[in-house]
Amino acid sequence: MSKKNLIPVLILIAVGFSLYAVNLNNKLFWDDDDWIINNPAVHSLSWSNIKFWFTHNTLAGIGMKSNYYRPFLFFTFAINYVIDGIKPFGYHLLSNLIHIGNAILVFYILNLAIKKRLVAFLAAFFFLIHPLQTEAVTYISGRGDLLVVLFMLLSLLFFLKSHSTSSQDVKWKRGILLGFSLGSLVLALLSRETAIIFPVLLMVFYIAFISSDFFLRSIKTAFIKALPYFAVVFTYGILRLTVLNFKNVLNFYDQPNIYSSHLYVRIFTFLKVLLVYFKLLVIPTGLHMERGMDPQLSFFKLPVSLGGLIVLGLIFLLFYLYRKEPKSLTTNYQPRKGQWPSGLYWLQTTNFRIWFFGIGWFFAALAPVSGITPINALLYEHWLYLPMVGFFFVAAFYLVKLFDHLRKNQKPLFVVCVLLLGAYFSFYAVQGVKRNILWGKPIPFYEDILKYEPDSVRINNNLGNMYYNEGNIAKAEEAYRKAVAEEDIFPQPHFNLGSILQSKGDIFGAVQEYKKAIELDQGFYYAYQNLVALYAKNGELILAAENVEKLKELRPNDARILYNAALIYAAMGEWKLALENAQQGLDSAGSDQEVRAALERLLTGLKK
Repeated sequence: MSKKNLIPVLILIAVGFSLYAVNLNNKLFWDDDDWIINNPAVHSLSWSNIKFWFTHNTLAGIGMKSNYYRPFLFFTFAINYVIDGIKPFGYHLLSNLIHIGNAILVFYILNLAIKKRLVAFLAAFFFLIHPLQTEAVTYISGRGDLLVVLFMLLSLLFFLKSHSTSSQDVKWKRGILLGFSLGSLVLALLSRETAIIFPVLLMVFYIAFISSDFFLRSIKTAFIKALPYFAVVFTYGILRLTVLNFKNVLNFYDQPNIYSSHLYVRIFTFLKVLLVYFKLLVIPTGLHMERGMDPQLSFFKLPVSLGGLIVLGLIFLLFYLYRKEPKSLTTNYQPRKGQWPSGLYWLQTTNFRIWFFGIGWFFAALAPVSGITPINALLYEHWLYLPMVGFFFVAAFYLVKLFDHLRKNQKPLFVVCVLLLGAYFSFYAVQGVKRNILWGKPIPFYEDILKYEPDSVRINNNLGNMYYNEGNIAKAEEAYRKAVAEEDIFPQPHFNLGSILQSKGDIFGAVQEYKKAIELDQGFYYAYQNLVALYAKNGELILAAENVEKLKELRPNDARILYNAALIYAAMGEWKLALENAQQGLDSAGSDQEVRAALERLLTGLKK
């Protein structure tokens, strides 16, 4: 890194640490419970756990299924857990460092692309401090967004370096760099599924900043350059659709609905979502998780048609700028030996290429979460983590042009504009710090979301959990009942209500809530566990045995479940079944010394 680049990098590091230092002691919560705290698969770096990450979905460690497959993300969780347990400091420090590293990579790559340091710095600065980023950075379970972008940017950087080697360099050097690039893409895919779009992002970058051919010829060349990356993504896709297809990979909905069943509905909905995204990028206020959005059934509703007009306008703008492209795309500037792109004259940063990169990058990065393939939500703030690079690259490019013009011709107005930009950045920073602080207070955090989404089942349930953990049972029950009253499709609120009723001695009511949870989700094993305990305690051993067998189907190698099964069968006088379950439990106990000792004592007694 040159000395001229060192100062911008140091500024990014200093500002990044300052903005995100306030989150270092924020507690782990929400999905962190299932992905880290209660997930034994990330509690050590054992070989059995590593194999587990590569062969199971993200919720398999707690006996459930999901569409997600993120072994490298879980590797980072395991590192944090081995070092700190569930103490939050190390988790947040690592996530903060990855985000700052991503901002540095954005600066470095964009500066390589156009050799305009201030443009690259401003784009990276927007990326670093935008308050939308807190949803990916401060939420530990959101680390997949950080990792996938880290490895995609590294893959792009190694690709650029493989093209920067001069003709005098031996081929093996280019091969090694290309290997690093492809390896980074593999790690990106193992961090989050959205990395499947990387070959398209590479093509966008190549057409905008590397190819000296005109647009149509550049597409063919870029596609050829991206073929190895398409091959990696294609291989990953085949694996996810076959041996790694855990739960309907291409459709997050167990039951068909109007959104999942009709492509035109998903496209119309995305056009409305697009307006929300543009607003959040420019004026990031009212930030919150779990945003509600109804599927859009017609193009002729104002938000949908306005979103469509914006898309058509951007396409027209690109076509207009393309018609204005100069006949010669190179300048007389020749980089020194070893600078990228070696052997080519530096490309002009034409308006078409600037807009093509900005628009192409934004929409390509957003494509995996656009809803074209049905996904589990319609919009999330963290889905803009990478797309905003394209948006703010265009903004930074024209801001610098404006400032250059004002500095030369209207210095008083130039000073005013600089102050306004400084105030805008300060607004971003204040919003970001406030969001980081709020993320550290789970109850106020959930209550803040309910100001915008009062009917959210997940948020009401999560708020109930927080109240329950603090001992405020009345508030917890109120939140759970509100959750089931709004949209009765999730098992968790019923299970939680059952737990409260059970603690009050209302056994019949608790059983009904547990059964309702199972009715909504046959794989929700927590309800089976509580039913087993209730039936066994009340002497209803046949019902206890029926439910423990269902538990064993869901978690066949869970030593604690097998221990309970052995106890139930022993109480029923089914000695053979008791011995079989106890022995199987001992074989599955692994490093759990507590359950291993209990099973050994049980086996000794059964054999006598």
